Amino acid sequence: MIDNIIETTKLAKSFGNQWALYDINIQFKKGVTTGLVGPNGAGKTTLFSLLCGFLKPTKGSTTILGLNPDDAELRNRISILPQDALLLKTIPVGKQLEMLAELQGFSRKQAQDESIRVLKMVNLSSSRNKNADQLSHGMLKRIAIAQAFIGSPELILLDEPTAGLDPNTTDSIKSVIRSLSNKTSIIITSHNLEVIEDLCQEVIILKEGRLHSHEKIADLTARTKALTFRLEQDPDISIKDIFASLPIVTDIKLGKQGQHRLVVYFNDEQGQMAEIEILKCLAQANISYREMIRGERLQETVADRLE
Repeated sequence: MIDNIIETTKLAKSFGNQWALYDINIQFKKGVTTGLVGPNGAGKTTLFSLLCGFLKPTKGSTTILGLNPDDAELRNRISILPQDALLLKTIPVGKQLEMLAELQGFSRKQAQDESIRVLKMVNLSSSRNKNADQLSHGMLKRIAIAQAFIGSPELILLDEPTAGLDPNTTDSIKSVIRSLSNKTSIIITSHNLEVIEDLCQEVIILKEGRLHSHEKIADLTARTKALTFRLEQDPDISIKDIFASLPIVTDIKLGKQGQHRLVVYFNDEQGQMAEIEILKCLAQANISYREMIRGERLQETVADRLE
């Protein structure tokens, strides 16, 4: 039985004299939804393309379900959503999904049923007979996601699955991904770390083409030892002074300009009383906030690690 659905060994890729990815050793666990993050140029797209078999490595190796990425046996076992997946403009989207299902081995009738099923998953049943050029960008994105759900893949790779979607549609797609996470292994790349935090159990951070860290998100966010506030405006550095009299507060961190964010770290031995004392301090200083979250957001912890 395979515990790791993907394993890479000293994986590296160069383009000419430039190394985009170097010496990557990662194990993606079976049954776990894993996020792949990092700044622009970190190597996310290159790694994603290597895992999908779109690129060949310059050095090292990758195995998926114990097989090479280009092994024909994987075609019905993994599913992929590239970030810029395109649909044929003048063919009904339902027909396109049927063709993709038939390529996976479905009969014509089964392919038709599968097309109907996955379009229902992304709330686009009514668009089944429309051509791609009749649909909005957001709708096309949802149909591209639907094709990744065809069949019963053991592994789904999603590159920026919510990019370009409105908040309501994003929430809907998140719900679909969550429902699938109990049945399959999922890897998600996204610049939106809120999406990664909401959907993933583990996160892999790349920096400058190398593996920076591979950690559980619960460990990164340390939910019981911090309060994160989104304020009405950027806090002044003097805000730290209002907590000077509170021995339970261990540290204060201010967000970058424009984030309106304040993170208060505390000794959690007093439990809920610590939170109450922190809120009292803010109220006494007449500092209002729009949102409070228990724990530190993934956005903050990743930013700290990449500085």
